This record gives sequence, structure tokens and C-alpha cells, in this order.
Amino acid sequence: MQLIFEFFRSKKFAFKGETVIPTLRYAFYSFSLNAYRIYGDAMRVIILGGAGFLGKALSNQLAADRSYDVTVFDRAIPPENAQVPGVTYVEGSFQKDYDFASLIHGADLVIHLVSTSVPGNERSALDEIYGNVIPSVELFEACVKEEVGRVVFMSSGGTVYGASSRENSEDNLPAPINTYGLQKVMIEQALRLTTRGTKTEYQVIRLSNPYGPGQNPHGTLGLITKLVYQALNHKTIHIYGDGSVVRDFIYIDDAIQGIMDVIERGEADSTYNIGRGVGASVADVVDTIARTLPEKLDVVHVPGRNVDVPYSVLDITKYKGIASIHDFVSLDEGIIRTYQYFKEHRQ
Repeated sequence: MQLIFEFFRSKKFAFKGETVIPTLRYAFYSFSLNAYRIYGDAMRVIILGGAGFLGKALSNQLAADRSYDVTVFDRAIPPENAQVPGVTYVEGSFQKDYDFASLIHGADLVIHLVSTSVPGNERSALDEIYGNVIPSVELFEACVKEEVGRVVFMSSGGTVYGASSRENSEDNLPAPINTYGLQKVMIEQALRLTTRGTKTEYQVIRLSNPYGPGQNPHGTLGLITKLVYQALNHKTIHIYGDGSVVRDFIYIDDAIQGIMDVIERGEADSTYNIGRGVGASVADVVDTIARTLPEKLDVVHVPGRNVDVPYSVLDITKYKGIASIHDFVSLDEGIIRTYQYFKEHRQ
């Protein structure tokens, strides 16, 4: 079975004297995945940053499918009662000179979710390069050396395109206005360059703004999650500026299914936007919370931040070509589900 996978994942292989193009090659990758399922062998997956909000939800999804053998790498191992059943955990720091080769040895798929900074709390460009870009390059070089089948990098659909007044497609030139977006663009380019002409494929996913159950309501990220939690607990809601900033919010279940679609159905050596493709301003979110939840809101406006992109909505036309999602969870429904989760799991 492993020999079959090695053949089908190859960057170039002869078919009646010709080289199979990448668009066709992804079909063979999917065939290989199905073969793993048929013959009972598990595809070995390493998720870097797999203990966070997105990583835990993704590892849950992968571990539920017996065709994946999942290992999570993170700076802290969750307590036993918070671990995903069937997942192996490895504790380590994502930093320069880490032994990534040993970590990913024998892996078929490596998913890179790590970022040591977040939007609005990013560092200087040089710190981002040392803290995120250089370790990522070393990881990619290790993947190529170990002949990992595919590397998936989680980029940022909300920051890489920069300021825009229209939906951003994958063909739009990145123009980040903060150092978080800058490091994402640099890592994307490093991945494309490092894997070029090798046996290792890549996929870049530019995810919009995920939210929902499992996200830390006390953290920096997750506007909707934080606002819902604050409303439930009758805390003051602080809004930057006038609330006109527009984002493409996607419920966590849809985000994870989108990632799975790209991995299992998407083209190799390609970039995909994943979002709902629908914009909602912060003011819209507050109004929706007030309308859908049985809570009285205390809203206070504070000065805006210059690191916030005014408008960020993704063009998901390319993703729709492979999507298994027919109807995304609406903003109303996502807010209600998040509210119900926090009512049942007080934090």
C-alpha cells in the first residue's frame, strides 16, 4: 500500500510518455487516500499547533476517521481529560534549530497551524521573521528531506490581502498592512519555493475569521466568541472605533470541513480561500447578538486600531469548485450555537 501511495504522490510520473499535470495529480492523491481506507493502513498526519482552537477541532475530525493516524505537536500538552482520543501528543517549542526531521519522520501529511503572534498583538517585522518565518523554513526543508507527501500551511485570509474594498481572490496580490500578515505571506512563499521540484506537495489555506465552541473567550482572537461570552456574563462589550470594520466570519464546523475539503479534494501545489464569502461589520455582529440572544448588552466604543484591515471578505469561488458544504452556518445560527455552548460549559 505504501508503494502505491509513493507512486501516486510523486511530483512527476510517466503516463504514456507524458507527465501528469498537477490538476490531475490531486485525483491520484485522493485515490491514494481512499486506498488507505480500503486497505486499512492509516495515513500519518502531524499537526503543528494542534492543541489550539483550530487544531483541536481539526484533530478531532481527523482522528474520527480511521484512515488518519494523528500526532499533535504543541508547546503544551493538554490535560488528559482535554485530549482527543486516539491522538498522540508531542510537547515542544516551535523555534529555530528544533529537530523537525525527527518529529515529521515517516509522515505523509504535515499541517502547519503555528503562529507565535496574533493580529493586533504582533511584533516587529524582525521578531516575526525570527519567531515564525525561520522555524517554518526549517520545517519545510525537513519535510522535503524526509519526503513528506504534502505540507498544508494555514495562512490568514483576513490579513494577507491588506486593505481592500472588494472580495479578495487567490489571484489578488498580497499587500499586508501589519507584521502578522507579512509573516504569513513570507511563509507562503517559502513553502512554494522550498517544495518546488521535489516530491513534497504543498497547499496554502487562507482562512477567514473562525469562531465558535472551543475558542477561548478570554483570548485576543475570536470577536464573535468573545462578544457572545461577554453578553452571557453581562460584561461590558468594548468595540474598536465605530464598528464599521467588516470581516468574513465562518463557524468552526464549516471551517474544519473546508480544510478537510482542501486536503481531500483540492489541487496540489495550490492556494485556497476558505470563508463564507459574506461580509459582516462589527456593528452587524453586535446587532445580531442583541436580536438573537436573551441578554441586555452594555456596549462601549473605544478608539480604533491602525492594524485592523477595514474590509476583509474572501472570494471563495475556487473553493466552491471542491466544496462539500452546500449551506454555511448563518451568522444568526452560529451565534446561537456559541451561546448555547457557553451556557452549558461555563468558563
